[in-house]
Amino acid sequence: MKRVLAISCVLVLLCTIVLASVFSAEPRITLRMGDPHPDRQHTWGAVIEQINAAFEKAHPNVKIVSESYQDQAWQQKVKIYAASNQLPDVFKYWSFAQYTGALANAGLLLPIPEKQFANMGWLPGTLDPNRFNGKLYGLPISVDFLVIYYNKAIFKKYGLKVPSTINQLIATAKVFHDNNVIPMVTDGKDAWPLNLLWDNLVIRTTGNPTLIPQTMDRKFKFTNPLFMPGTKMYKQLIDSKLFADDLLTSDYGASRNLFGQEKAAMYLMGSWEQGLSTDTSFSESFRNNVSVMKIPAGPKGTINDLQAWGGGNYVISAHTKYKSLCIDYLKMLYTMFPKLVWENKVCIPAQKVKTSPSDNQLSKDLMAILSSAKTTSGTVHIDLSTADFNTTGNKLIQELTAGLKTPDQFLSELDTAAETASKSK
Repeated sequence: MKRVLAISCVLVLLCTIVLASVFSAEPRITLRMGDPHPDRQHTWGAVIEQINAAFEKAHPNVKIVSESYQDQAWQQKVKIYAASNQLPDVFKYWSFAQYTGALANAGLLLPIPEKQFANMGWLPGTLDPNRFNGKLYGLPISVDFLVIYYNKAIFKKYGLKVPSTINQLIATAKVFHDNNVIPMVTDGKDAWPLNLLWDNLVIRTTGNPTLIPQTMDRKFKFTNPLFMPGTKMYKQLIDSKLFADDLLTSDYGASRNLFGQEKAAMYLMGSWEQGLSTDTSFSESFRNNVSVMKIPAGPKGTINDLQAWGGGNYVISAHTKYKSLCIDYLKMLYTMFPKLVWENKVCIPAQKVKTSPSDNQLSKDLMAILSSAKTTSGTVHIDLSTADFNTTGNKLIQELTAGLKTPDQFLSELDTAAETASKSK
C-alpha cells in the first residue's frame, strides 16, 4: 500500500511539473512572411534569412515561415492572398499606387507608427512614396535606378570602349552582333525593363525629366510630338539587334543567368543587381569582370539624368494577430539590413550607410552613379497609375518591340490608357 501511494505521489508530482511547464511557457507563434527573393543562399534572400535567424534567436517562441517567388509570381500570389484576407503577417512589396496604395486603400495594410522609425537614417524623399491618404503604410528598403552592367573582358576582346551616347551604344551592339556575341539581355518577358528604357530615352531626347510624370497627371498627352523622338529611338535600338533574339520570352532569371555565364556582353537592369560581383553561383572570371555604366546620353538628355526611385518596401497585414511583434520585426530588419546589404554588396539601401575604401569596385561605381546624378526622374510611368494601366503599358511596349504597333499607334493607345486610368481613380 505504501509503495502504491509513493508511486501515486511521484506521478502526481510529475504531472504537476509537466502542466506547470506547459502553462508557464510562452505560446508558440508562427510569423508568415513573403518576398520576391527565392534564392535564399545568395544576395538579398541570404541577408533576410540572416535577419530572420537573429529575430528567432531573440524571440525563442517565434518561428518565421517565409514564402518567396520571382517578381511577377509574387505579385500574383499577393493578389490571391489579398482577395481572401490571407496576406502574410509581414511582406515585401512595391511602393507604388497600384501595389501598396491599392492594398492600403482596401484596408488590408496596417499603418506604420512613423515616430517609432523616425531616427533610422532615411535618405531624403524615400518615405514619401509609401504614404497614402496621409498615413505611412510601408517602409522603403532600397533606392533603385536603371543601369547597364557589362563584361569588361568581352569589351576588351573586341577593342570596345564603354559607350557614352546612344549612337555609340548602337555601334557597339553591331560589333558584338557581327561577332556572334549577344550584345544585351534583360527581362523582356515581363516587359517592365523595356518601359524603363523607353522612359530613359524620352528623357534623353527631350532633356526634361519631369515630362512623363506631368503627362501622367494629364498636363500633357503622350501623343504630344515631344514623345516621338524617344519612341523612334527605342525602336531603333530594337531594330539594331541590341537585344537577344528571344527578348520577349526571356524572363528575369534567364537573362541574368545568360549574362552571368558570360554569354552576353551587357545586361539592362537596376542597381539592385549589385550582388553580381559577389554571387558565387557565377565564375570568378565573371565576378572579376562585371562592371556598370550609365544609360548613354541622347541629343538633349545627359548621361547624368538618372531615373531613380524608391524601390520595394516592407508592409504589415492589417489582419495579422501579431501587430506588436511585426513592428518589432521591422525594427530589427531596418537596424540590421543597411549594414548587411552594403557589406554583402546586395543593393543600395534607403538608409544612410558608411562606405569604406575596401568596398568593391562595382559598389563604388553604383554609388558614384547615384552621387553624380544631376536630375532624378522618379518612378517609371507604368507605376504611376492603376494596375490596369500597368498591364496595358507592359503589353503596348511588347507590341512596339515586336513590330505589332507603330510608334504612332503605341503613343496613341498609351495616351488612351492613361486617360482611362486617370478617370477611374
